[in-house]
Amino acid sequence: MPRIAEPREPGQPSTAGQQERRRAILRAAARLGAESSLERVQMSEIATAAGVALGTLYRYYPSKHHLYWGVLATAVEKLPAPPRDPGDPVGAVADFLENAVVELLRRPQLGRAMLVSANAVRSAETGVGIVTMRDRIIAVAGITDPDAGDLQLARLAEQTAYGIMTWATAGLLEAEEAAADMRRACNLLLAPWAGQE
Repeated sequence: MPRIAEPREPGQPSTAGQQERRRAILRAAARLGAESSLERVQMSEIATAAGVALGTLYRYYPSKHHLYWGVLATAVEKLPAPPRDPGDPVGAVADFLENAVVELLRRPQLGRAMLVSANAVRSAETGVGIVTMRDRIIAVAGITDPDAGDLQLARLAEQTAYGIMTWATAGLLEAEEAAADMRRACNLLLAPWAGQE
């Protein structure tokens, strides 16, 4: 089981070279995580595949869980937002999360590594200052000034999405079932947003 490092914020790249090294680390981790289970992937393998020193890897990611949380955060940031119908924020979020489920299931071992790591990091600290699925849900819904109720609905949708994805990456739901569950959950949970502009 990967260790949880002493709580500290991962290092942030400040130069173009450092940003490229960090991207190389994330690409290597994603590739190796798609090929092997989280338990089998070693940080030294990732460093070698990324062409960086092991110390550099640990500077940016103090543990394997932090690294795969970073892979997840990058994937969440890159998820395309569907074309938005201003009259249908629920449909836009459902499309977005359905796409997230489908994308995650393209590489189930990597998906599982990212979800397990997200839970481990969240349980150990309050957060690492990255864009979350909740942030993306609010943006996709077109909510520019969310109130406490909006944040709660987005958080519930995020938690539901991670639950559905966890079941799907464990092989307990087929991709079509997971996508259908995600759409139905959005329609139920986000009903207060229906018809908002």
